[in-house]
Amino acid sequence: MEKLCEMATVEDFWCAWNNIPKPSQIFFDGKTKKRFANRSVESFSLFKKNIKPEWEDPANRAGAEWFCRRNFPMQQLDDFWQNLALGMIGETIDHGDEICGARVVDKCAGGRCMYRLELWFKKKDQGIADELLGRMQSVLGKASSTCKWEFRPH
Repeated sequence: MEKLCEMATVEDFWCAWNNIPKPSQIFFDGKTKKRFANRSVESFSLFKKNIKPEWEDPANRAGAEWFCRRNFPMQQLDDFWQNLALGMIGETIDHGDEICGARVVDKCAGGRCMYRLELWFKKKDQGIADELLGRMQSVLGKASSTCKWEFRPH
């Protein structure tokens, strides 16, 4: 795992976002295992400062996540990842302080392309989880109805 950048302002976000490859530019597409900075990339994470994308991190330990694992068309994967990021930093998904971060993971194996989108939050509380899911689906748009969102405690 390697930290690419930190962002404190909207300008910082867009400067970084516009210079980081999209998942479609870096993940396995069924034909080619791509590389970034001479490394194979299996996931991108966007987490709050001082929170690592690990279940063992103190902020995540008592939390949970919503995830969808499926074969996304690459453009849809890019769009979902961007909309999820914008929904998090714009506080459209979480009006409080429940979200820890999000990940997009390349789960392709044996020529079968699968990707996983994850939204991580601090508490296992089902009411909070359901509220976050509804807001996340709203941010992702109608196409998110093709996702079977699953709840997983950490």
